[in-house]
Amino acid sequence: MNKLYWIVCEEQNATLFEGRHQARTRGEALKFLKQTIGRKSLCGLVFTITEIPVPLIREIIAEILGGKLIPETSPPVEDAPAKAEMPPAAKPVPVASDGRPGNPGFGEDLWTEARAFWEECRCIRKTAEKFGLSPNSVKTRARREEWRK
Repeated sequence: MNKLYWIVCEEQNATLFEGRHQARTRGEALKFLKQTIGRKSLCGLVFTITEIPVPLIREIIAEILGGKLIPETSPPVEDAPAKAEMPPAAKPVPVASDGRPGNPGFGEDLWTEARAFWEECRCIRKTAEKFGLSPNSVKTRARREEWRK
């Protein structure tokens, strides 16, 4: 499933690239950045590649607009290859119930349920799929909270 990434790359005070790109993984977005700026390495550059969760953005905008619903249309992607299309939003992204740092915006209730499910099945991939999380987020949380012990 393709994701939408926001990419910014700067060298000293000059912006070399700033824009969106649709890719399956962050690594593919990184390769796109290297090809776009014409470099084999990004050494000496300051860059960020951030995944944009479109359903979460819709929820935030709806709150800002006073609860008005925003149509479920795919945003235009200017920097993506022409053959790629935005996938429809499968399920809404959970929103943080607390605002604690280090919490990637899902809330402690979700993580408590995810840990309980993981303890039953012991499978990061299944846990990530069930709760709509990235496998890397589940791995990071499991490592940080020492779920394996």
